[in-house]
Amino acid sequence: MNRIHVHTLLPTLLMALLIGKLTLINQQSVTEPAPAAPELPYAPICGFTHVGGIPGSLLTQPVALRSNIGQFPTPTSTKSPKAQEYFEQGMAYLHGYSLVEAARSFHEALKQDSTFVMAHVSLSRLYIQLEDNKAALKAAETAQSLANYASAREKAHIELRFAQLKAVDSLSNQKLLNEYRNKVNAAVKKFPTDLELWLLSGNSYEKFATGRGQGSSTASIAIYEKVLQMAPNHPSAHHFLIHAYEGMSDYGKALEHGKAYARLAPNLAHALHMYAHDLMKTGDVDRAIAEMKQTDAIERDLYRSEKYDPMYDWHHIHNISLLALCYQYQGRIGEAEKLVKERFETKRPINQERTFYNKMGYPTLLISQNRYAEATPIATELTRGKTPGERVIGHYLLGLMALKKNQLEAARTSLKASQTELVQAKNEAHTDWLNAWLDPHPKFLAALIALHDPNGREKGLADIRKFQTSARDQTGPDPWIEALFQLEMIAQVAYQLELNGFAEEAARVLAEHDPAYPGTHFALARIADRKGDKTTANREYQLARQGWSKADAAFLAQNFPKK
Repeated sequence: MNRIHVHTLLPTLLMALLIGKLTLINQQSVTEPAPAAPELPYAPICGFTHVGGIPGSLLTQPVALRSNIGQFPTPTSTKSPKAQEYFEQGMAYLHGYSLVEAARSFHEALKQDSTFVMAHVSLSRLYIQLEDNKAALKAAETAQSLANYASAREKAHIELRFAQLKAVDSLSNQKLLNEYRNKVNAAVKKFPTDLELWLLSGNSYEKFATGRGQGSSTASIAIYEKVLQMAPNHPSAHHFLIHAYEGMSDYGKALEHGKAYARLAPNLAHALHMYAHDLMKTGDVDRAIAEMKQTDAIERDLYRSEKYDPMYDWHHIHNISLLALCYQYQGRIGEAEKLVKERFETKRPINQERTFYNKMGYPTLLISQNRYAEATPIATELTRGKTPGERVIGHYLLGLMALKKNQLEAARTSLKASQTELVQAKNEAHTDWLNAWLDPHPKFLAALIALHDPNGREKGLADIRKFQTSARDQTGPDPWIEALFQLEMIAQVAYQLELNGFAEEAARVLAEHDPAYPGTHFALARIADRKGDKTTANREYQLARQGWSKADAAFLAQNFPKK
């Protein structure tokens, strides 16, 4: 199923107005003349001890100039070539979601030119990504105080900061979002060769004002493609198009842009990671693993050389999580386990209500391998966690284990406890994001319990089919592969309960999601075997063995026991 995000206010008129005015941007760094301005005192770089939970001392830590991270000429009015270099480095990191390194680069630019308006503007954008709106507003106000040093185009960027912040402070307010979009588009019309404004316009057509290129719509695609017409080697346009085409389930097109982004920014961790997304989804899991391992190496080298804790880089957890899932895909459970355990032990400096996201992968992997003795104390400890989310997941995991052991009443007790904690989680949640991530787990457990109970089986089947539909609708890399394992679990449960018709249906749904997955072939083989179709069963078992050729011995013994 293709998911196409469409917003009502497509920028068709804007495109028509501007299409005749576009020129190819010179591939050299460009500076703009700034109006004469009186001397101002040195502008404070960062007035906060922590920004978004990250120590200010880290965000302002000196940084060296680097190469091949996706820099692109971005004109400013600074008279300092070194400040310009650091600014363009910061923009590459900002668009590549390496937020600590982006902040360090912008602050280094300010050390070279204390009245560098665009560095403050970009810090304001960065602080929104760190979900620190107060810091974002302060940076915008600092930029505004330096407006005498800004060109007309840069003043437009300053104005956009306040428009976006206003919309961000009221995310569900469509009127404010539309006002922000209109202001961005008006700025693009006035300054049609400013590629940053074009990228901001594409971002603004996401669902929320916090858009940064990850939730792109069809309108966004038209804008990013136009950027590539003006500048075919713009790394950030390629980056945002990867996300956009993934959202439409067009993984082949996403892969094209992923390859381009990795080529243009070979030393940027996220560029390699993005390429891996769609290598995985198009069946080349070996190459996906190689790209994610290189991503991991770049990040760990950075933490060692720059001497800071990986917990301050959100991307590290994201990358090792996806790498672990790819190892699990190949049955390499030992390698997957090391990474999910690291994720389990990593603290969250911001958004601590989402701690459960770090915590759940490790026990979930253990449960998938029937290692209940190891998973039980971890799940039990989660039920006593500091945040409601941890407690929801802890009870959910205990219920899942009870169900796998055919302890139906114990599973129901855990489900009730999980549902109770979910109410508490919703009461304490600051955003709907938490509910969206937590809600499905107790509901999935309830559906599985109903499936095990002959009296509730009809409703259980209906609810499980809803989960299958939802799983098939996932397009993001982590949700897509997590959905794969959920679909596999459904097929396994149906097979074990001898619901033969539904088991065959569940195996087909799994095959629709990923026909190349070895577990898909294994599920199809067992169905064929049960139906007495030995030819099909043998073929599918052989394909499963081939796909799991690198699997751990224990994993193979569990799935292919000696007769």
